[in-house]
Formats: sequence, structure tokens, C-alpha cells
Amino acid sequence: MKNIIKFITFIICTILIFFIKDFKIIGLLFVATLILAIILKLELKNICNNLKILLPFVLFTCIINIIFSGIYEGFLIGTRMIICYNITYIYSKTSTVIQISETIQKLCYPLKFFKVDINNIGIMISISICMIPVLKNEIYTAISAMKVKGKKIGVKSMMIIMKPILISIFNKTREMETTLIAKAYRQL
Repeated sequence: MKNIIKFITFIICTILIFFIKDFKIIGLLFVATLILAIILKLELKNICNNLKILLPFVLFTCIINIIFSGIYEGFLIGTRMIICYNITYIYSKTSTVIQISETIQKLCYPLKFFKVDINNIGIMISISICMIPVLKNEIYTAISAMKVKGKKIGVKSMMIIMKPILISIFNKTREMETTLIAKAYRQL
């Protein structure tokens, strides 16, 4: 029950952030997320390092919103995105993959009345979440290989990078399917 409450709170907070238009409240939420991270003994250094990776996307979104909606809206959406990132980071560091998949599985329980197999949903969510670090490593390896070859990273090179990554993903998916079948888990 604790995990369900934590998950629902996470979803509600993430959605409500985009309805707040006052910078004072947004600032308080930002400070609250930092205090929560400190209370939960999460390293602020890791939060900042991961935020650096997200920063170009946030800046791009801010600039687009400044152009089309004005300075206030641009900075507001950027701040909202940073707070959403903080909340997501805190949730992901305080929950395991198993807890997240079990929580979603429990929330999907009413689908059983429509003859939907919620165990399959749980397995799919677990596999999906576990594949994120694998994908990240594959992309990093492919980009590093391109840099070693002296190629510039651009749109054309990303198309070249995506082909081996997609092949690798399909191979890993096939391996997982074979493993699940070998362990006598019925096909998804």
C-alpha cells in the first residue's frame, strides 16, 4: 500500500506542477524537492550531474517558449521541467524496479474484470525499466566508437548509430523471449 501511495503521489505531483503559474510556489516546490533529496540522503552531486545532461533540452524548450509565449512562460516551463526531473529522480532512487512493476500491476487490477492478464503487464514493465540502462550503454558505446573513428556526431551519424543499436535491441529481446520460454513462462 505504501508503494501505491508513493506512486500516486509521484504522478499527481508531476501533473500538478504544470498547472502552477506562480513563481513563488514553483520556487518553494524546487526547494522542497532539494530538501526531500537531502532528507532521503540522495547525493546532490548526482542530481546536478544528471541535470547537466538534461540542461540542453531544458534550455531548448525555454528558448522555444520564450519565442512563442514570452520570457515569463519560457522560464516557467524550464523551472517546471527541472522540478519534474527532481521528483522523478527522487522516485526512481527510492523505488526498485520490482516495487514499480508491482505497484503498476496492483493499480491495473481492475483490468482483470476485462480479462487482461495483469501479470504480463508487470513483466513487460519490469523488462522495459531494466532495458533503459542497457540502451543507455549501447548508445554511449556507439557514440564513443564514432568519436574514435573521428566522425562528427550529427543527424546523419545518428542514423548510422541507430541501426546497430536497433539490431542489438532486437537480439536482446529475442534472448529474453528465449529465456522466458525456457523458464516455462507462457508467451506474452
